[in-house]
Amino acid sequence: MTSIGTTGKPHALLSRVAALTLILALIVFWYWAFVLYEAPGNPDRLQDRSWVAAAEQRCSRMVAAVDELPAAAKSLSPAHRADVLDEATQLVDRLVADLRVLPGGTDDDLVLVGGWLGDWDIYLSDRRVHAERLRTEGDVRPYLTALPSGAGSHVERMNGFARVNDMENCLDPGDL
Repeated sequence: MTSIGTTGKPHALLSRVAALTLILALIVFWYWAFVLYEAPGNPDRLQDRSWVAAAEQRCSRMVAAVDELPAAAKSLSPAHRADVLDEATQLVDRLVADLRVLPGGTDDDLVLVGGWLGDWDIYLSDRRVHAERLRTEGDVRPYLTALPSGAGSHVERMNGFARVNDMENCLDPGDL
């Protein structure tokens, strides 16, 4: 008869139990991850969907009004394009002022919307600077203010926020 310590069978049994335990733990983890766990969603998604619907309606009206203005490609001169840009900027400015006082939203929503409207304020400033440059420098491309991190612009961030919240009409008008 051989002794248990010399055959290695307890180590083989222990290894099998450890491997089986690991496999079961992985199965349970992935089941939890794919079936049971509910992800919190995008942190920029607004909770008050009625606020989103009201904002989307206002943005839709602004888009329709901007679309009625002459297209930039049809402008006779950079100065004329600047005049049309000023008209569109006034429409966008009124939209932002309207969104600022739009009732509703949770406290967290209001913080998120405040940041979004701050991006709109910077975008409005960029539009005004571009109109002035069209008048003084001629046919120039618009400059969009970069985020402090340098990773993208305020326009990209504000459009991302609108997309996350299903507010496609609340994207920048795209008329620059």
